[in-house]
Amino acid sequence: MVEEKPLLPPEKLETLKNYCKIDQDFDDELLKSLVNASALELARAIKSESRPTEFINEPRFFIALMKQVKEDYYLRGITADSYRPILANSVICIINQLRAEQGVEDADN
Repeated sequence: MVEEKPLLPPEKLETLKNYCKIDQDFDDELLKSLVNASALELARAIKSESRPTEFINEPRFFIALMKQVKEDYYLRGITADSYRPILANSVICIINQLRAEQGVEDADN
C-alpha cells in the first residue's frame, strides 16, 4: 500500500486542532480522515471533478474545511442521530464563491 502525502502539513493540522480546541494527539488519525473526507466533499461541491489539492491553499477553503471538520468531530456518535444542523451558512457562501470563480453555476439556481 502506497502512503499518500497528508493533505494538511503539520502546521495547518495544528491550526485545525486549535480551532477545534483539541489539545491531545490520540485523535490525530481520526482528524486526518475527517479532513480528507470533508476536503473531498467541499472540493466536489465547488466543481464536480476537482480535487482538494486544487483548493487547499485557498484561505476560504481552509476556513470552510475547519468548520466542517469541527462539526463532524463534535457531532459524531449518538448525538449525530438526534441533532445534525444544516451546514453552516458561511460554509455554503464560501463554496458558492469558489464555485463562481471556477465558472460553475450554482446548482440551486
